[in-house]
Amino acid sequence: MTSLSDIHLKNNAIMGVYNNRTLPSAYRDILEEYKAVRENVLLVDYSHMSIVSVMGDDAWALVNYMASADVSIIRDEQGIYSLVLNDDGTIRGDIYTLCTPEGYFILSENVSAQDIIGILQGVLEKADELDIQDIPEIISMDDADWGTIMLEGPYAWELMAEIFGFDVIGLPYYEYMNTDHGLMVFRCGKHGEFAYQMIGPQRALAELWQSLLDVGDKYLLKTGGLDYQKIVRIENSGWDESLYAKYSRNPVELQLQWAIQYDKDDFIGKAAVEQLSAQKAQRKVVGILPCTQGACLSPDDKVMADDKAVGVIICAVYSPALQREIALALIDSDYALSDIDGFTILTVHGGVAAKTQSVPFIYNLSLSVNPTAHSYVDASKLRHAF
Repeated sequence: MTSLSDIHLKNNAIMGVYNNRTLPSAYRDILEEYKAVRENVLLVDYSHMSIVSVMGDDAWALVNYMASADVSIIRDEQGIYSLVLNDDGTIRGDIYTLCTPEGYFILSENVSAQDIIGILQGVLEKADELDIQDIPEIISMDDADWGTIMLEGPYAWELMAEIFGFDVIGLPYYEYMNTDHGLMVFRCGKHGEFAYQMIGPQRALAELWQSLLDVGDKYLLKTGGLDYQKIVRIENSGWDESLYAKYSRNPVELQLQWAIQYDKDDFIGKAAVEQLSAQKAQRKVVGILPCTQGACLSPDDKVMADDKAVGVIICAVYSPALQREIALALIDSDYALSDIDGFTILTVHGGVAAKTQSVPFIYNLSLSVNPTAHSYVDASKLRHAF
């Protein structure tokens, strides 16, 4: 049986390593893949996501102590996004937790299955305190040859409906459905688009990959690697270790407190993150825009105001949607407000005038697409929204 790796190599995908897994970095020019995810549909191998199964009657107590979000609010076929914190309240990584009748699946792009299992085993040392009577069964689904592929874009829902039926169109955000293919279809997305992760055995994923390609021509479906995220994850910011880890892991500074349920029972790092939240953050992440084209911003460029350094550029990229360079900066809190001008960024080519910008930077086409009223054939009517 052809595997996903066979498919990628046969089609000359450029490969890279993500979360200790070898996957496509790109299938074609990154701007083609970007155009697909922002205007129609992109198909990506997402098997860098580690998958850990935690099953048993007391799985909830174990998983809930690991996650910063309150896992108790989700039921069967629902998921939740959460951070995993260190004991000092800083971010170790982020996860999705999917609820099943028997327990939970934990998925992460940046924490390996081995590390997740190690964290859970550490929590088990508090078994008596957490009233865990029956030790849950913890299994790395990577060892069971599971993986994930993702279909993302403003018309991903329409292509998905051709494969899985119209029930998928009504799938709420952060819920999943089980399919006859032996897969879970989870509606997710960090980039503001309609996005669906298909999770399960690699063999079934390879078959589905080909089925999506067979149907996808009419949607101008493109296959892609993971490097398109270098653009979309700045346009729609959220935790990404490759972007933020060098500058900050403080969820308050990174404005990720929305992923922390402070009023839930104890969890890893709770006391420390409560203290971080109670203190005034000295700096915060904010969007920033150069006032001139071709500014060539780089990480570590200083942000100046009132003749003093008030921040630093974290990352910068050219946004095809906005047709301009955009950046994220970590700026002193007194200056970290949206739509404020008067800043200067010190680049290798000299000073560049800039102003702050609220994030996300773009108004995605998906926000204008209504599955009950639109289809890709009349997508041209919506181009003005992009």
